[in-house]
Amino acid sequence: MYALGIGTSFGTWIVLYLLMIQRTHSLAGFNKEPRDEYKAEGDLTYFNCIVLGLDDTHYVSWLHNGRKISKNYDIISDNNRYSIEFDSNSRKYNFEIENTQRKDKGEYVCAVYDSSDSIVVKSMTANLTVSEIPQEPYPICHNAKLSYSAGKSVLLSCISEKTSPLAHLKWKQNNMDVTTGLSEDTSSGNYKVSYSFIARQSNNRAVFICELTTSVNPTIRRNCSIGPINVLYAPVVRIEQTSDVILGTEAIFICYSDANPQEATYQWSFDPPIDETMYYLENEFILRIKKTVNSLDGIQVICKVTNSIGSESNKLIIKVKTRGDITDNEDEEYEKTVDENKDISDNKKVNKNQQLLQTRSPTINNSHNNSDISISLVVIIAVVCIIVILGLSLIPVGYMKYTRIQPSDTISRGRPVSIPDVYFEPRDHIDPMLPQLGLAAPWMRTVGVQVPGECEYDVTYNTQVMPQLRQVYYSQRMYPAASL
Repeated sequence: MYALGIGTSFGTWIVLYLLMIQRTHSLAGFNKEPRDEYKAEGDLTYFNCIVLGLDDTHYVSWLHNGRKISKNYDIISDNNRYSIEFDSNSRKYNFEIENTQRKDKGEYVCAVYDSSDSIVVKSMTANLTVSEIPQEPYPICHNAKLSYSAGKSVLLSCISEKTSPLAHLKWKQNNMDVTTGLSEDTSSGNYKVSYSFIARQSNNRAVFICELTTSVNPTIRRNCSIGPINVLYAPVVRIEQTSDVILGTEAIFICYSDANPQEATYQWSFDPPIDETMYYLENEFILRIKKTVNSLDGIQVICKVTNSIGSESNKLIIKVKTRGDITDNEDEEYEKTVDENKDISDNKKVNKNQQLLQTRSPTINNSHNNSDISISLVVIIAVVCIIVILGLSLIPVGYMKYTRIQPSDTISRGRPVSIPDVYFEPRDHIDPMLPQLGLAAPWMRTVGVQVPGECEYDVTYNTQVMPQLRQVYYSQRMYPAASL
C-alpha cells in the first residue's frame, strides 16, 4: 500500500512535468523580433514583435533597460509618449515612441510573461541610438569684459551642449567666417569654441556672431552675438589747411581727431615758436594766423590731442606762397592738362593763349554763361505764366458747361425731358347755357400755365365744381348779355 502511494505521487509529478514541457514547447518563439534603431531627437520610433503560441495565461510586455513599461496593450509607465498597437490576426505588438528624446536611448526587449509574472520567453535585445540636438537656448555667447584697450587680447566664447554627435559652432565677423584664433574645449559638461584676437581700432563697434548647426538636422540654424564691442584707443590726429598759405593773407588750420573715449584736450604749438600775437584760436580745433609773412615759411604747426588712453600729435609744415607762385602753378597745371588731352585724342586741339586768358579771367566765361542761363530762365518763366493764365480762364467755362442746372420733367416716363421754365396759352370760350338757369351764356377766358416740375403741385387749379353747385357758381360769375 505504501509502495502504491509512492508510485501514484511519482506518476503525478511525471505528468505535471510533461505538461510543463509541452506547454513550454508549445511556444514556437518569435516570428519577428525588434531590430536596432537610429533616430534623431524629435523623430517617431517603432519597435515590433510577433509572438507565436500564446495562451490565456500569458501576456506580452516591453522592457526598456530591464524595466517593464507595458502589459499587453496597456502602458504602465508614466510616459505619455508611449503607445501600443496590437494586431490580433498576426499577433503583432507594435511599440511606438512619439517625439523621441535622448532619455529614450537604450535597450528594448519584447518578453512573454506567465501568470506568475515570470518571463517565459523574450526576444533579442534591440538598441535605440538617439542622435542628440542641442536644446534651447544654446548657443550661448560669453564675453569676459565690456571694454578692451587697443593692443590687448580679446577672448569670446560660444557654448553649446555636449551632444552626440557634437554640434558645429562657427564664428563670423561682418558675415565673414573667422578661421584663425579658434580653440575647442569639451573637458566640461559643455562644448565650447573660443575666438581670441588682439583688439585694434578697426574692431571698435564690431559685432561677432556665433552660428550653431548640426548634422542631425540640417534645417536647424541658431546663433548668438557679442557686440558691438568697445575698443578704447588713443587719438589719431591729422591737420589740414583750408587753402594755400598766400603771403599777406590769413591762414586757417584745422585739427581733426578720432579717439575713444572722445573726451580729449587739444594743444597747438609751433616749431620753432612764433610770436603769440600772430595767431589766435577760434576754438580748440581751429587755429588762425592773422597775416602770413615770409618768416613763417618752413615752420611746423603741431596739434597734440590727449584722452584717457594716451596722447598723439601731428604736424604740418607751412609753405608761404605769393600770388605769382599761384599763377605759375596754374600755368603748369594747364600745360599738363593740355598734354594729357593731346595723348587722349589728336582731334581735340585747344588754343593755349585763349585758354590762358580764360584761366586768368574766368569772369568772361562766367558772364556769358550767366547771360545764357538768364535768357533761358526768363523764357521758361514766361511759358509757365501763360499756361497758368489759360488754365485759370478755362475754369469758369468748364464750371458753367458742366454744372448748370437744366429744368426737366422727371415724371414723364421716368426719364428727363427738357421743357421751358414757364409758358402760357390764352384761350377764349363761352360756357354752354344751362337751361334750368334761364340765363345768357357768360364769356370767359381761361389761361393754362406750366411751371417747372420742381414746383409744388397746387390743387386749387384742379378743383372740380359739382353739378349741384354750378348754379351758385354762375350766380356769382354772371355777366349780362348786354355787356357782351
